[in-house]
Amino acid sequence: MSDSQFESESYGGLDSAAPSAAAPAFGDVTTQPGEVPQTGDDPIVCLPVERMGCSNAECGNPVEHPSETPWQELLSAVPVEDQLYRLKPRASDMSYPTEEDFRAAVAAVRPEHADEHSVARLRTGWNDEVAEKLGPWSDRLRSQLTDLSEGWAGTDFEAFQEVCDQTRVLVDDVIEDIDATVAGLQSTEEYIFSLQGGDSGEVPYPAPQFWIDGEWHSWVAVHVRPAWWHGDCIEYTCQDAEHVMALAGAAPEVATEIIEYIDDRVEHYIQYYESPVNIERDGLDPKGITLDVAKELAVADAMENFGGIVEQNWSEYDSRHSGIDEDIAQRSADNDAEQQSMRTTQSDKPYPDSADEAYMDLESPSMEQPTGRSSPETTQNPSLDPPSGDVQDDSSRESDDSGAGSVGDGGSEDGAGGGLASGGSGTGMGSGPGGGASVAAPDAKSGPTGGPGGGSFPPVSSAAATGAGAAAGTGNRGASGMMGGGGRGAGNGPSDNAERDPDVDLIEDENIWGYVNEDEDPYA
Repeated sequence: MSDSQFESESYGGLDSAAPSAAAPAFGDVTTQPGEVPQTGDDPIVCLPVERMGCSNAECGNPVEHPSETPWQELLSAVPVEDQLYRLKPRASDMSYPTEEDFRAAVAAVRPEHADEHSVARLRTGWNDEVAEKLGPWSDRLRSQLTDLSEGWAGTDFEAFQEVCDQTRVLVDDVIEDIDATVAGLQSTEEYIFSLQGGDSGEVPYPAPQFWIDGEWHSWVAVHVRPAWWHGDCIEYTCQDAEHVMALAGAAPEVATEIIEYIDDRVEHYIQYYESPVNIERDGLDPKGITLDVAKELAVADAMENFGGIVEQNWSEYDSRHSGIDEDIAQRSADNDAEQQSMRTTQSDKPYPDSADEAYMDLESPSMEQPTGRSSPETTQNPSLDPPSGDVQDDSSRESDDSGAGSVGDGGSEDGAGGGLASGGSGTGMGSGPGGGASVAAPDAKSGPTGGPGGGSFPPVSSAAATGAGAAAGTGNRGASGMMGGGGRGAGNGPSDNAERDPDVDLIEDENIWGYVNEDEDPYA
């Protein structure tokens, strides 16, 4: 074994891979794909989609709800998997979006196959695909060096032992960094999960905006504009006064009481001015009064009797609306601060003295950027009934989750897909002439090598191993159960193409012990 010495390198630790310059930052809902700067002599210019407002020039409702952007930023983060149908608007004494609009809004601000980009998937990827595979190597190096020492001694062995000791220390340090990073990811996951309602799944949702065309006692129409609404506002007439009050979170009976009061006062004034007794006693005009005059008198009475109540209802509505907006804004700010604080734990770690870059993978791992995000669009009128949450059946959910991962190359049974969930760089220690052991993890620039001469260390997995010993490695294999397994073993039944006697076919029915031929049954 050669005792040649190589210059030592310095391992920079786990560096966060920078996102692609052409991709918007995580949680950014203001930058759309079409707004990303283009390169080249003739860039493609994508005009932003302009949302149409209400055609009534006097309408006081803004085109865009002030809480739209903060809500999109809050819900764009994906802390855990299988969250879409567990979320629901928090009760706020206001109207709610319909089930369809709410689910569509959440799905729009999140990437396709959102589970693949969840913090939980990232955390478990570091644990299961990296740390778990690196974990056994320290003890494995130590134990197999002991075995080698029984038949190998001398300066070559001492040099090899020193390299392996340096490698073991490096692996232990990398695992410590990964553990610290995983702990930080778990803290972020739990915090964002709590901002999005936690176990209850209740998250604040922007309340619709209201504008009255006219006065409260004689309005022409009420304009209702939910968040992410396009075009003309939803209009309600005075016949829908009770429903409008309910949508605003006020008591519907107040509207009923005011309407009935004004109608009664109109009738009262008409009868009063038509009464001969009143005409003679009070010197009234025998022609009476018109309906418009009677309405004016009735409205004046209503303003005196109900003005304070109406003002109180509007004040309570403004308070509820502001409370929801402030809650969304605060949660969004906390969410942004938490995401900005996410960091990988890193420290300088030297390579083993005999490290050779020729056997290292020095390429930074690629990052899969989320795609498919868009701005929501509300298409249905607000409802008094809140979405229930977790209402989709299993078959529909499986359809929505398709593509999130599958068993096979680059995937796992739990659906781990791209990014860190798929394990990033392969981790393993192979053997072969002139090769050596190498350990790599996502975001690591390289791994240590064991120097000249292959050891007898088995690979972590056959897919990650290199060298002559890789062919002997075996990966984990699934097993099919005796009942309901994935396939039929040899000799366990007739072939699919063979003709079978229907009398001896095994048919599942109420007889749980299977089919018994009556002629062969000793108890028949």
